[in-house]
Amino acid sequence: MSSSYDPKPGRWMLPLVVLAMVAFTYVFVRELPSAATSSTVPGNGGTTSTTSTTVPGETTTSTTISPDAQAYVDALEGFNIRLTDLRTNLSAANTGFDSNPRTIDFDQAEEAFVGVQTATTTLFQEVQALIPPAGYEEAHAAVVAAADQAVAAIAQALDGLQAPAPDTGEGRRAGVVAFDTAASAFSTAVDGIRATASGG
Repeated sequence: MSSSYDPKPGRWMLPLVVLAMVAFTYVFVRELPSAATSSTVPGNGGTTSTTSTTVPGETTTSTTISPDAQAYVDALEGFNIRLTDLRTNLSAANTGFDSNPRTIDFDQAEEAFVGVQTATTTLFQEVQALIPPAGYEEAHAAVVAAADQAVAAIAQALDGLQAPAPDTGEGRRAGVVAFDTAASAFSTAVDGIRATASGG
């Protein structure tokens, strides 16, 4: 009696391997921690999965600026833009009057200097009248001081321009440099207030 045998015993190996892989995957996936949370979206008629990732030691903070602080910062930004424009105008007039040959005459330079002086004085008065929110008093004092320095600087520059001959222009130039310094200090003070208000 002859014994029957499978002429292709290897054909059973592939199904067994696949079955083993499926079983292993099922067990492995069941052991994994849940990485997704389900949330129902109103009106969506279904459930969506969202993945949440948290980095150890990392915290997320949000800063809300009060309306008063925001209005104050916005006002200072406006003053800073105006003072920067005045700084540019003064520098242009001074450079034109100093150039050889001059691109503007004395009357034009004087008109420009007087215009900057009038506008700077108005700006200083407005900054001084601005009431800062609680907690910003010291920082506001620095802004007022810088604006006051700008007023003194343009006065020095105009006096130097109007000085009787012979005049080397040193007083005028020194006043322009002082105005530039004051405008830079004003801008720096405003940047600091903005950073404080934003929580930076």
